[in-house]
Amino acid sequence: MGEESAVPLGRRIATLRKAKGMTQQDFAEALKRSSSWVSQVERGTRLVDRQSVLQKMAVVLGVPSQTFLTSDDEHHGTWIAPARGSVEILRSALAGHPVPEQALGSTGSLPSGRSDLSLLVEESSRAWTLVHDAGYEEAAPLLAMLIDGLEHTTRQTGASDPSAFSALASTYQAAAALLVKLDDVGAAWVAADRAITAGERCGDRLLVLAGQYRMAHLFVHARELPLARHVLSRALQALVPDAAATDVGFCSLAGACALLLAVLSARDNDARSAERHLKMATGLARRVGPGRNEFDTEFGPANVLMHRVAVDVELGNAGQALLDAKHVDLRGLSPERQARYLVDVARAHAMRRSLREAVACLERAEALAPGEIANLAVVHELLVDLVNLAGRSQVSGLRHLAERLGAAQN
Repeated sequence: MGEESAVPLGRRIATLRKAKGMTQQDFAEALKRSSSWVSQVERGTRLVDRQSVLQKMAVVLGVPSQTFLTSDDEHHGTWIAPARGSVEILRSALAGHPVPEQALGSTGSLPSGRSDLSLLVEESSRAWTLVHDAGYEEAAPLLAMLIDGLEHTTRQTGASDPSAFSALASTYQAAAALLVKLDDVGAAWVAADRAITAGERCGDRLLVLAGQYRMAHLFVHARELPLARHVLSRALQALVPDAAATDVGFCSLAGACALLLAVLSARDNDARSAERHLKMATGLARRVGPGRNEFDTEFGPANVLMHRVAVDVELGNAGQALLDAKHVDLRGLSPERQARYLVDVARAHAMRRSLREAVACLERAEALAPGEIANLAVVHELLVDLVNLAGRSQVSGLRHLAERLGAAQN
């Protein structure tokens, strides 16, 4: 590519976008991204670690894919995320049949330790902790190892040991959650589908539902909202005959699906449907009680109240959101969940132009879960809005926070 390859890729993309007469918002919509994401990419403050994304950029801009698909040296290390090597190990574990040697009838001997189920179950729980703490470089290869070990183990034990299938489904769900955070929706979809299959293989409908819930989350992230609604609605419809069930796992998953549907309804400005789903979740939360985290949902009374705040914000009811926020007790919830809730409170403050309060909420959220907050598109979009609202006014901490998280005006 000669002299052209010496030009930073972000600047090259910006030039091609402008030549095509596209604004950053136009480009973002074509890519199904946020305008702040495009801004960060063009300024070189955000890494693009997947060739599929670069290929899509090339298609949208009408240029050959080779324009962006250069070698690592030509990228000068700018576009390859530090965790890419680790993530590729996980992507490889998801590619093709999970245990092809067994499918082809040549099982051979299993490496020692592969069938140590108690260790695999323990490590599966640790993988979730790493995902929540943004420890992606350690989590990705661990998940790959677990997928390999548990896929072999479940085929050795069959459906006689449900703990193996539970650990396998949980591992695939954690993999889906990690890949969503790294914006690899395609691989996340595979992982979520495998989680559903693991539940079906041992006849555990709750594991199936948990996989459905995780798949819906990845569709929300990808802004494929009709697909998210489809997955959640079908899951809840299948559960109608058991609406009176008291099983904590069942109530937690059904309630979590209802809460996500409430937020999606609010985004559609359908207040009635949002309230109906919130009411359903409230009833289920009473059966679950506080302090539970079944299937990594953290579902309970506090989570329902937190989602009510999110619904208020989506409906544009900032005042009601802040009133509802006074009743939320964050104790016992994970730092990641608390941080996401604080982002919603910050959005409510921003809607009321209470900029200092909004910044304070974001700073608290960053302190709780820095890796999570740094990667949330909604945070970058909110910071851009706050900077625009502030104008030349000095809002304590705002500029520094925006710089630290890579948010800037378009």
